[in-house]
Parts: sequence; structure tokens; C-alpha cells
Amino acid sequence: METLKLILIIIMIIILIGTIIFFYCKMNTPRIHTFGDSHSYSGWNKKISMHHMGPILCYSFGKEKLKRCNIKKYNVKKGDIVIFCMGEIDCRCHIYKHITKNITYKNIIDNIIENYIEAILLNTENMDLKVCIYNVVPPIQKYNTPENPEYPYLGSDDERKKYVLYFNEILKQKCILHNFIFFDIYDKYADENGFLNKKLSDGSVHIKNGIYLDQFIKKILL
Repeated sequence: METLKLILIIIMIIILIGTIIFFYCKMNTPRIHTFGDSHSYSGWNKKISMHHMGPILCYSFGKEKLKRCNIKKYNVKKGDIVIFCMGEIDCRCHIYKHITKNITYKNIIDNIIENYIEAILLNTENMDLKVCIYNVVPPIQKYNTPENPEYPYLGSDDERKKYVLYFNEILKQKCILHNFIFFDIYDKYADENGFLNKKLSDGSVHIKNGIYLDQFIKKILL
């Protein structure tokens, strides 16, 4: 009888210790937040705090900065992980129409990203966060993807792919410069021609199957 009581006490102690450890780990696990356009929620794990800001341009966020988004208003805490997700709409339907004889797509993208980084720095200063910038996902091919007339595909498929590749190249450089993490899963979601893999997409411009987003988070962020 005494032996049985002792065993029960030991079991209860083990359960109590396990519960304490569980809640301690839960309380000390950083929350992950995404901020941006529809790519801030497409394909992401539902456990992530997703802050969709509407069809926001990277250009607009960079210009308006804290007036457009101040992450301090979204319960972001010390030690959390923040992922900024913008640029796809710029590459899809804005960069092309601003190219002139004297202004190249590279000039336009350089300017957009310079302001984008300034806006991110203002949002994250003195917050002790792990800051990430999400790549622009692979572009689609116009012939096999329905087009939203409000956000049309401007430029040829190859031109838009060129914009996206350069956009990501500069984002990567800026991440290295500022000690940010470049959330790069581009190749995982590109088909053999460098466009968005239909099997992993929502049939439009978004990622649907988040398998490689989850892998990146587990391998790089946590």
C-alpha cells in the first residue's frame, strides 16, 4: 500500500514538472507576426499572427512609413519575430508603367527598396526583434492565370520575372547589410521556367501549400 502511494506521488510530481516545463516553453516561445499584402496570410501556418494591411504597395509603405503601419499597435513584444511581406503587387502591375527612357526598372526598384528598408527600421528600432523580409514570390504566366483587372499583369511574363528577381536580389543585399533575415523560399515555389508552381499555388498569384514556409521557419527562425 505504501509502495502504491509512493508511486502515485512520483507520478503526480512528474506530471506537475511536465506541466510547468510545457507552460514555461510556451510563454518563452516567440510569436511570429507577418505584415503586408495578401502574401502576409497566403500559405502561412494558422498559428502565426497575420496582419493583413490590404493591397498595400511596398512603395506606399516605404513612402508613408509609420503613418501606414506602426507594428507597435499590434501587440508585438520583445523577442518576437516579424516578417514584412510586400513587393509582389509593385512587380506585377506598377514598375512597368513607370519605366521611361531615362528611368530603368532597376532605378525604380532601388528607390522602392531604399524607402522600404527605412520604414522597417523605423518600425523595429529599439524593440529587440528578429526582423525578416519575405521574398517576392515567383510571378505567374499570364496565359494560364486569371487576371484581376484592378491589379493587371503589366509587362510580359519575362519582364515581370526580371523585376521580381532584381527586387529579391536587392532585398537580400539589404538584409545582409542590416542584419535582417531574408525569408527566401523563391526556388522552392518556382517551376522549371522560374514562374510560380501551379501545384503549390492557389491558382492565382499566391502560395497555397505552405510546406516550405513551415520548413524555413523551423530551420531558420526557431
